[in-house]
Amino acid sequence: MKVLKDIVKSAVFSIMVSMCIFVIVGMVFDLIGKGTFQLEDYRFTKMVAACVIAGLGFGVPTVFYSIEKLSKAVASVLHLGVGFTVYFIVAAIVGWIPTSVSLIASLVTIVGALLIGGIIWFCFMRYYRNLADQMNRAIERRQ
Repeated sequence: MKVLKDIVKSAVFSIMVSMCIFVIVGMVFDLIGKGTFQLEDYRFTKMVAACVIAGLGFGVPTVFYSIEKLSKAVASVLHLGVGFTVYFIVAAIVGWIPTSVSLIASLVTIVGALLIGGIIWFCFMRYYRNLADQMNRAIERRQ
């Protein structure tokens, strides 16, 4: 039951992060386009659904970290592998990767997504490592 609760918590949080990134990127495109950013043919709805799926793609695989047989490095590779696979499939479907513009634009988008995902993963890794260190110090003080 605890694992399911942790998965739901991670999934909801990942969806929220995905939505925040979507809104920020949308604002940037709106500013770059000087207010002419338009979404037609239910494109906004499709992108919101894609954000939810991408969030689930990164949130659900956090279950790998609770499998004691897996090292943290393997769990990280599996987590990010599943997350980025889901993200890039969804991104290709909804048009987040600008393949019709140019190869450079597509590569910049892909590298940007990898960087943002890597930075978010790194921040969480540091947070949980610091939390573990604090807990270990608290345990040592009690003994």
